[in-house]
Amino acid sequence: MRASIDELPAYGALCAVMKDNHYWFGPSGFLFTSPWVVTRNTVRHAAVILLTASGEPVEVTAGGRTMSAQALAVAPLTPRGLRAMDAALVSLHVFPPHPCFSAFHGIPAPGVVALERHRFAPFDADIRRAYEGRLGLNDAHELFDALVAAAVRQLPWVRRDCPHDRLHELLRDKPDCSLREVARELDLSYTGASHHFSRVVGLPLRSYQLWLKYFTAAELRLRGGTLTEIAHASGFVDSSHLCRRWQASYGLSPSYARDASRVRIFA
Repeated sequence: MRASIDELPAYGALCAVMKDNHYWFGPSGFLFTSPWVVTRNTVRHAAVILLTASGEPVEVTAGGRTMSAQALAVAPLTPRGLRAMDAALVSLHVFPPHPCFSAFHGIPAPGVVALERHRFAPFDADIRRAYEGRLGLNDAHELFDALVAAAVRQLPWVRRDCPHDRLHELLRDKPDCSLREVARELDLSYTGASHHFSRVVGLPLRSYQLWLKYFTAAELRLRGGTLTEIAHASGFVDSSHLCRRWQASYGLSPSYARDASRVRIFA
């Protein structure tokens, strides 16, 4: 009888065989690999691309439907479950400052679309090395950008290349810039800057600000410090608030990625 998703460990079940790897690229996003991820009803502010180094399919459940595929894209803010058990998962999280982020907002309901895995085949050697933790950070970043571009080319509702806008440059240089700073830098009114932000980034400013809390917490977590210090510095009420929100978004505690027995961090 097949175990329910609530009865299975979420992460780390095979860490004695293969550690997870976390490649951090700052405001652009990150690449995460794991031999085992099973989560239920998590919601990311990032756009997500899922594929496997093994070529095995993974299962994503969203809107009451389950899709099994060797590669998938998930729109930002999509509640979804994931089964990737002993499948050599490679997941890419594309953050709002990335120029390709808005392309994923057009994914039709329930927010998940299958991609053609063979379109990523030219990168298989590096995908395998990333999964095994044998890729340097710069090479991993190049792989990340190449895989995002390959995914976007499969989304029929967007142009084949990622549009560049001064706003993307501004957010990459200073992710926490205020709307007034955006208006001043782009020579727009406050209201005009708000509309421009939503149109270009593909995320309302308030949702972006919530993502920024997660991003700040992730940056601080990589530098060290207690969860209480990280929570206060990133705008959460306390460490419990941070842990609850992190669990709801990623299906694990914020301390998991700092456990060297389970995760290798490249940052």
